[in-house]
Order: sequence, then structure tokens, then C-alpha cells
Amino acid sequence: MADTARRRAKAIVIGEIPSDLDGTRVGAGVGGTATAARLAHVGFDVEVYEKNEMSGGRCSLIHHEGYRFDQGPSLLLLPPLFHQLYNDLGTKLEDHVDLIQCDPNYVIHYHDGEKVTLSSDRAQLGAEVEKWEGKGGSARLEEFLREAGLHAQLSYEHVLGQPFPNLLSMLRPDVLINLLKLHPFGSLWGRCARYFRTERMRRAFSFGSMYLGSSPFDAPGTYTLLQWTETCEGIWYPKGGFHSVVQSLVDISQRFGAKYHFSTPISSVTHNSRGRATGVRLENGDVREADVVVVNADLVWAHNHLFERSGVGIGQDKEKKQPLDPSLAKRLNDKPHSCSSISFYWALDSTIPSLNAHNIFLAEDYKGSFDDIFKRKGMPREPSFYVNVPSRVDPTAAPAGKDAIVVLVPVGHLHNITKDQQGLRTFSEGSNVPDQDTQDWPALVDRARTQVIEVMEARLGINGLKEKIVWEGINTPQTWKDKFNLTHGSILGITHDFFNVLSFRQQARHPSLKGAYFVGASAHPGTGVPIAIAGSRLCTQAILSDLSIPLPHTYTHPISSINRSNPLNTIQHSSILYTLENVSINSLPYIIGSFITICGCMAYTFYYKSPPGFIPQRNIDRFTWSYLRSILTTGDKEIDLIVLIILTMVSVLLLAFRLVPPGEPQWMTDARENARHNENMKKEKMTYMEKQLQAQQEWLDSQSKQNK
Repeated sequence: MADTARRRAKAIVIGEIPSDLDGTRVGAGVGGTATAARLAHVGFDVEVYEKNEMSGGRCSLIHHEGYRFDQGPSLLLLPPLFHQLYNDLGTKLEDHVDLIQCDPNYVIHYHDGEKVTLSSDRAQLGAEVEKWEGKGGSARLEEFLREAGLHAQLSYEHVLGQPFPNLLSMLRPDVLINLLKLHPFGSLWGRCARYFRTERMRRAFSFGSMYLGSSPFDAPGTYTLLQWTETCEGIWYPKGGFHSVVQSLVDISQRFGAKYHFSTPISSVTHNSRGRATGVRLENGDVREADVVVVNADLVWAHNHLFERSGVGIGQDKEKKQPLDPSLAKRLNDKPHSCSSISFYWALDSTIPSLNAHNIFLAEDYKGSFDDIFKRKGMPREPSFYVNVPSRVDPTAAPAGKDAIVVLVPVGHLHNITKDQQGLRTFSEGSNVPDQDTQDWPALVDRARTQVIEVMEARLGINGLKEKIVWEGINTPQTWKDKFNLTHGSILGITHDFFNVLSFRQQARHPSLKGAYFVGASAHPGTGVPIAIAGSRLCTQAILSDLSIPLPHTYTHPISSINRSNPLNTIQHSSILYTLENVSINSLPYIIGSFITICGCMAYTFYYKSPPGFIPQRNIDRFTWSYLRSILTTGDKEIDLIVLIILTMVSVLLLAFRLVPPGEPQWMTDARENARHNENMKKEKMTYMEKQLQAQQEWLDSQSKQNK
């Protein structure tokens, strides 16, 4: 470290590394460029290596004769994270990127021809909700947004800006106290169902889980924060396309001295026998040394291809390379991944006035369409899809009088099927089996195109949409995999269920190789452009901490103080003082019980044979743990296991008594409210029928009197 301190530390950032493919140029993603800019700002000698000839990764653009399409992200959410990034770099977001607010946020088209407009105007949104929910709908909307706002506030303060290097970090008082407030064990759909009575509104406020590549029936309830940020912080679009954000970061980093090497593919990350990364090896065989290596490529792909055993695979074909940690590489590869998509990029010869900037077309069988994607890993029989028209808010996206349209159809990611399924094209229920070896993607693309055009024409009341398309670009799960080396063709990386976030997710530091770091969708804190930006801050902080370099003075801005728009007054109690006040004596039993349980697990694991690879052998060799064993074990495996189970049960009970609110469970409250609502609806229906019968009888009586 002393040698590093005497000179300018050198960092190498590896961008997203796609395979050779004609048609689209891609580059280092937003997480990599943000990290490069941060390190260059601190004073590192930064070099970015990118296989293709431009930056951007999935944030790249597609151009065709005056038409411009965002290949990946098309809306800017969670703006405080963007403002924080530019503040950290000593500048301001508005000095580099021209943001356009989208109004309305969305227009949602349903199967019955009805549509719902979601807006950041709370009065308009409240009126829209009451139109479908009836009296009290607006009040329930505000209650929903209060809870979603609390999710956002707690996530900003305790998740997006904090590392979770081990399971003990999840026992921090601020995490324990606020854990159940985030509703991580319930679903996003369940939170919506609690506040909205109609299926239409529940769908309108739950489809946003697709930003995570997850089903609303599986995504944790925490992610209602997406609905809050859309409503209270707004949906924005960077003028010139989302790549303008990446390009501004490239410009800033170059101003601080960073160098970008485009068309320079990387073969592997080099490391020494002491377990420290030393640089990178280019595909032409050249080696570039560095103190720090940051990988922005797909996490799972990187563990399987960039980190190889010393002396194994060097100079050999990629197929013969052996991962540095084969068990970790396999475990990551087997983790549940987010969905993929069939994406169309259409250049139209005219405009479609009935389309807004952001349009959602929902399937009639809402849950069934998600089951087709996430359970059957196929293409929905009736797809829900998203239509983006960038030319509606940014005229530079298309020639005058014409539209550039992006259609995203979510589908299951690529996966391997069993021998019994080989040759099968469909499941018994009719959805397709997507496998890179057996799936007929051209046929599925044709089917998706036909369904999208038919649905749009029917719900928008237009004709001849197919004839309006003068040029088309396409991405499928297979091309996403080939272009960006995305594992399984998953466009948003590893999923965000509870056991794949926080301490269960890959952190910034490589687990066994010092000097190697990760940033991107499958690393903590997660997927999406703003979340990757938050990850770039955590990655930079880890690097500076490891090299004993202090944070720049620009990092003193707390995220909650930077350009927060319309904060909800109801969530102001989630401050540091409130957190400290709530760390009362009542928290101690759970913390102590959890600590004893963890110590028991450690002792039990060390004393008896641990699962292969569960604990590194060097840790077992380094410590005898005899003292811990003598205190926490009896020497009898069966007795120790029983004691450990009892300790775990006690900890769970303490957790329940400490953190679960008093009174009946929430599911029981929801069930009672739903039953009351159904009973009221039945009474209203009976009252209506009685009035109709009474009116009919009165009419008959009057007719009888007239006849007499």
C-alpha cells in the first residue's frame, strides 16, 4: 500500500464484452463509466478497455437514416441517484444532460378497450383512480404512496448506499428495525391488493416489476418504491437518448485523465500466487498491469470466463479455460435469472397520434402471462408489452412527421431442457420452450410481431400498422446473449427475490481475489441504470477503503438531501434520530439470540465436517477454534444439532415478538377487508336490483291505471 500511496494508483475498468455481431455497436455500460469517472476524479490513472468502438453497453443507441432508438433503458427513474453521482464528481447533472419530464407517465391499454392514464399530477391521478375505484379510491392511493414512499426512503438510506459484505451486516440495528417495514417477504402484487380493490388498478400499479425482470407475484413488496418514484419524482428522458448520460460520464472521466481503449477486447484478468489481481491480458496476448481491476461485464459470465486458474487456459481456447473458483461460477450460473425480451425497433413512415411516450398493453390473462414467462420460461400465449415512442418527447429521435417506436415483449430467458423435452416445441399448456438449441426464434419473432400489431391496431383503433414500418431492428434472447454475453440471455441479470439481495448478492469486492471488483446488474445493490450508479459509488468506496485513500470532500452529500422532489411528509420519521430512538432495550434479546445462533452455527460447522466449499480451507487451517468449540459444543453431534435448532427457534420467536406489530396478521386484516368489500358490493347490487324491480312495478301500475 505504501508503494501505491507514493504514486498514482492505476485502475483498469473492463466494459461489457460482447461477441462479434453485425448491426449494432455496443460499449462499456453505465456502471463501468460511472466507476471510471469516480476513480479518475479521485486521482487514479484510469484505463477503460472495451471490445467495440463506442461506450454504452445496453445503454447504447441504434441509428437508421435519421431515426434513433434506445436499445435498452428508455426512462430515467430515481433521479436523486443521478444527481448524487454528478455531485460526487464535483459538477451538476443539469450541466451535462438535458432532462425532459414525460407527462403523462404512462397510458395503460386493457383488453376490453379501456385505458388508464398514470400521471405525476396527484390531483389528476387521484381522479383517475376514483374513476375506477369509486369513493375513497383517492384516499387509498395516498395510503399506498405513503407506504411506497417509506420503502423508497428506507432503501435510499439503508440499502442503496450501504454494503452488505456478510450475513452479520444484515443484523445491523438499522436493518433489523426497518426490515419488516420494507415488506420483503410479501409480493408487490400483495401490497397493491391491500390498497386497491379493483383488478384494473392492481395491474396498473404492479406491472413496474418488469423493470427488475420479475413477476409482480414474486417480486418483494419493497419495490412499490418504483411506483412512488414515478409518481413523486417523475419519469424523465435524457434528450438525445439514454446514451447521452453515458457519454457525459465518458467526457467527465476523460477530463480527469481517463483513457478509453475501444476495439480492444480482454481475454482474462491476471493475478499472482498471493491471490491478488495484477492487471488484464488482452486477446492479442499483451498484458496491462494495474493496482485495481473493475469488471463491468455480466457478473456470471465474468466468473466463468475472465477469472481463470493460474497457468490453466492461458493461451488456450476459451472453451478450455477453467474458472478460478468453479463452484462459485456454477452456483452463480444456477441462480434464478430475470426474464429476457423480444425487442422491435420500428421506423415508421408517419406518426401514430394515439401513442404517448410510454405505453403499456396488458394481457387479459395477466397472471397467466407472467407464469408463461417465469415458470414455464416461454413466450406468453397472450403477451403484455411496452411501447416507447421517444419522438413524442424528443423530436430529434425521428424525422419530422414520422415516429421511432421501440416495442419490448418480455419472454422467458434461455435455459437448458431435459432429454425428455428434446424436440418439443411447446408445453402442454401451449407456451413455447425457449432453448438456444431447439427454439425457433424466427418463428417466435414472427408470432410476437403479429400479436403486437393486432393488439395495437385493435386497442388504438388504427389500421395498416404493418405497412407503416419502413425499417425494423430486432433483439431476441439469443442476440442479447450473443451481443452482451448476458447469461441465459437475461436482460437484467440475477433476480431480486429476498435470497438474491443484500448479503446474498455478490458485493463489490471479488470474494477471493484482492484488487478485483464488480459493478453492474448482478452485483449489489442490483439491476437498472440508477441502481448500477449506486453500485458504482459502493465499488469506489470499497476500492478507496482497501487502498487507505480518503473519500473526496464531494462525497459528504447524503442522498436524501440532493434534489429530492415532492418528499412525502409521512416518511420524515425515518431519520437517523428516529432510528437511534428505536434501538431500545427491546431489540437486545433478538440481537443476542441471533448472535448466539450464529456462533453456534460456526462452532457446529467447524467442529464437524462442513459442506464442501462452504468455508475456505485456509480459514479452517488458520484457526483452531478450540476455545469456541469448548464453549459452544458438547462433542456429541446429535445433541449439538438439537441445541442449535432450539437456539434458532428461540431467535425466530424473539424476532417475531420484537418486530411483528401487535394485533392480527396483515393477511387476516386483508382477508376481512376483502370479505367486507365483497359483501358491500353484493348489497349494492341487491339494492340496485330492488330499485329496478320497484321502478318496473311502478311503471306497470301506472300503465294499468292508464288502461283503466
